[in-house]
Amino acid sequence: MTVFHKLTELQYSEDRNGPWVLYVFGADGLHSGGQWFEREPLKHPDEEISIGEAQARAEIAVEQKHEVRVCDGGDHLVFHSQDGRTLYGAGFWDAIGQ
Repeated sequence: MTVFHKLTELQYSEDRNGPWVLYVFGADGLHSGGQWFEREPLKHPDEEISIGEAQARAEIAVEQKHEVRVCDGGDHLVFHSQDGRTLYGAGFWDAIGQ
């Protein structure tokens, strides 16, 4: 018997080991795909960015009041910002360092 689960709430994580995926949402509320990042050295440099690059992209998006989500490998949120406010994971970037 197949069991289906319908998620009605965001799922959260305290993962500070990575890898993570960065989603930046546009003004239309959509994102154009995620960008993977993790601690250096990068395992797949053609497909990943550094923590510093991910943080820089996130900071620009937060400043522009775009929604930003960073998820762990299981698609659970480790950082979430919307309308220029951090909703979850305020210490995430400091905790993972550069």
